[in-house]
Amino acid sequence: MSYWQDGAALVCGGSSGLGLAIAEQLAQQRLKHLILIARDEAKLEATRAALSRKTTTDITIIPADLVDFESVLNAAKLVEAKAGNLQLVVQAIGKSDRGNLAELSREHLLQLVDVNVVTSLHAIRAFSPLLVPSQGHIVLIGSLAGLFAPRFLGGYAIAKHGLTALAQQARLELSSQRVSVTLCCPGPIARPDAGSRYDDLPTVGSIPPEARLPGGGAKLSGLAPDRLAIEILMAARHRRSIAIFPRRAWWLRFLSACSPQLGDSILQNRTS
Repeated sequence: MSYWQDGAALVCGGSSGLGLAIAEQLAQQRLKHLILIARDEAKLEATRAALSRKTTTDITIIPADLVDFESVLNAAKLVEAKAGNLQLVVQAIGKSDRGNLAELSREHLLQLVDVNVVTSLHAIRAFSPLLVPSQGHIVLIGSLAGLFAPRFLGGYAIAKHGLTALAQQARLELSSQRVSVTLCCPGPIARPDAGSRYDDLPTVGSIPPEARLPGGGAKLSGLAPDRLAIEILMAARHRRSIAIFPRRAWWLRFLSACSPQLGDSILQNRTS
């Protein structure tokens, strides 16, 4: 019997990317309710149709913008009316970036903070009360860029470091209610547009071509999203505070804490 079987789970950003991979894994585990939130209603409809052909889980879609708190509150009312209490909330909405700090504008940085940090803040505020009765789980999808700040990532590492701080504070504050918060920090994820997804950014012309590659040119293989989704759900089940993928990145985190100079040297050599 699956740990998640007969429960209710919510995936924010569940119509594409890693959020979709997590939704697919949950749909295979005989949930009672699976609720997907994203901005694009057409993509949500297509996702529901595809998943419904593979599972008996009841799938609900809710178009909402997690940057807009009123939109999130309205979504929370719909979630509660549909499923009541939740066992799991996954917040997988995020946006990457590339560029040189010398060209990073305040406006662009604030957009990245909205998408990578404010969405998770709003998810915690609106949905964590639905997790209290079940002593459930929150999963926030961060990045290795939330632990390290290599060159040429534009405002991405700044925003993801903010998410790392948010996750720790939420973990401490929600622990008294027995709600766990797991921050997942994956490296580059395999995807069809790897290597070309940043070509339209106005700042990419000022950075080395290899910095446009996944992970900013880090010497890491792309993680398989379906396997990563399984690992993330396992980390949530075991109430881990943080899950880092690939696991060898733990060593760089440890070394950087012991010697920032050594950590910087490794990042210089292992990224673009």
